[in-house]
Amino acid sequence: MKYFNEYSSYRRPSWLTVVILLIVAAIAGGLLSLYIASATGMFDKQDGQSSAVGSNGGNATENKTGVNWQADLSNISDIADQVAQSVVCIETVSESTNWFFGNQEVTASGSGLIYSSDGYIITNNHVVAGAKNIVVTLADGNQEKANVIGTDTRSDLALIKIPASGLKAAEFGDSDKVAVGNLALVIGNPGGEQFARSVTMGIISGLNRQITTSEGSQFELIQTDAAINPGNSGGPLVNSAGQVIGITSVKIISSEFEGMGFAIPSNTVLYVIKSLFEHGYVIRPVLEVYIYGEVNDSVADDNDLSVNYGVIVTPIDGGAADKAGIKQYDIIIAIDENKVATTSDLQEIIYKHKIGDSVKVTVMRDNKEQSFNVVLQQTEE
Repeated sequence: MKYFNEYSSYRRPSWLTVVILLIVAAIAGGLLSLYIASATGMFDKQDGQSSAVGSNGGNATENKTGVNWQADLSNISDIADQVAQSVVCIETVSESTNWFFGNQEVTASGSGLIYSSDGYIITNNHVVAGAKNIVVTLADGNQEKANVIGTDTRSDLALIKIPASGLKAAEFGDSDKVAVGNLALVIGNPGGEQFARSVTMGIISGLNRQITTSEGSQFELIQTDAAINPGNSGGPLVNSAGQVIGITSVKIISSEFEGMGFAIPSNTVLYVIKSLFEHGYVIRPVLEVYIYGEVNDSVADDNDLSVNYGVIVTPIDGGAADKAGIKQYDIIIAIDENKVATTSDLQEIIYKHKIGDSVKVTVMRDNKEQSFNVVLQQTEE
């Protein structure tokens, strides 16, 4: 009864008090909403965002990473239509020798991208490798036979040419400005001409992914979850501005993985294709060494080495490294103070230099550290 008596003696507030409480609550609610909107970036020009107007006339915001989903999603059909005019279907015929059936013709298909209006086309090296006949089908249905101008197995790129003019060349973007989370479109010909210029959508899932193929080639690629299927190889990876930021090349095919496709960055593509266009091969700087292998914990323990990383090399006779003093079984551990732990590290550092550059190569020899200045030479691949 004590609780009942106390409750029953509670004094009901006056109507004026209720009104005041309601006004205070309304003001507090408004301030809270304003704070939440500001913190989550609902207003333009907050947290580094700038106001933009999408093509549909609505307002959109673009943040520092370039992710602009409202504008991106509204433009997908326009982007797909624009870029698809530069995507071609490539069909090849090659010969295969079988001990039982003898020589047989093998047909395959892939995708390509128009590089210039006068008929130069980019594709993957593995799409045209070994082909004795290459036929290109354009977006308007016209077909032309193509000749190979040059190929590069290291980057898995190739440049081919058809007799044509007035073609729509693709526009390239800067792959160094791509950010994880950006919208990405893949356009190509999965399954061949039947599904020509199919479009799939996703995001950029990762950057600078080191991938080693079954043939032993190593690539530094852009990862995307946009669907990539057989026949897409050689087609473009496209950003929300309709610019090509990569050429699709690899997909992990396994029951344990889903949505893991990869593309060669556009800056790599442009460097390689420019060299193929001008020379028919790719010019790269090299140390002129053979690579025997990499040092790891097991190799270090077995050979009583003082380092557990590095690349084991031997110089090519008369080459740049040989002239500089590098010897057989030297372990390269650094170039210009940049640590070299793997073959990929070595290649990446060297490829950032130009032919004729002098680099400081630090090696371990008989468990003693030594340095040599090597002038990078030219290789033709």
